[in-house]
Amino acid sequence: MSCKNTMLKKIPIFILLLSFYVGASPLSDGALRLIQIGNEIGSKDVVLRGQSLLLKGAFDLNDFDAMYEASKQLRQGNELMGYTPQEREANKILIKLVRRSYDVALYEYALYLLDGGHGFIKNEFLALNLFEESFKVHGNAKSAMMAAIIRNESLVPGTKKLQRIDELITFAILNKVAGAQAYQTTYIEKDYLSDLTPKNWRHWIEAQSL
Repeated sequence: MSCKNTMLKKIPIFILLLSFYVGASPLSDGALRLIQIGNEIGSKDVVLRGQSLLLKGAFDLNDFDAMYEASKQLRQGNELMGYTPQEREANKILIKLVRRSYDVALYEYALYLLDGGHGFIKNEFLALNLFEESFKVHGNAKSAMMAAIIRNESLVPGTKKLQRIDELITFAILNKVAGAQAYQTTYIEKDYLSDLTPKNWRHWIEAQSL
């Protein structure tokens, strides 16, 4: 029996059936379209309608998708509306979503902790826990890859467990996560040759391809 098949048996079947991407709610999707259109045509009224709809979903209807998108809008600011970035408020919303195990927030917050900055102190241990939670609870294949990398690079001492690393990276590869196969070949199978030490993990992820 191949190594890959052995690892597959150890990954819960229900996780394999999960999809990493979950579309935004209709409310937040509609609100974002209004904001985008308003920015494109230079209409403050249209942008304001979209922002109002987004805030209604986030704070009146407790729509997690709307809350997450509201945090992104706060983080970016809006030049047309004269809004400066509100990173601190954005972070408060993000952490609130993390406490409710909202998957997109788990992944995003973990990346901020891995790099540090943007109002967050670097914390690889907490980042690993969040990536692991995202994988275990939501079947997030991108989180599986990042958890494998943190363990394999020994960013958190005492977590370099080869069987666990193989399980995580195999799941990421099966779900076609960009960079997973290349990372396994270069840094796991040839671990003795080099370490992965990017200046910014988010930028490294964005630069990966299948």
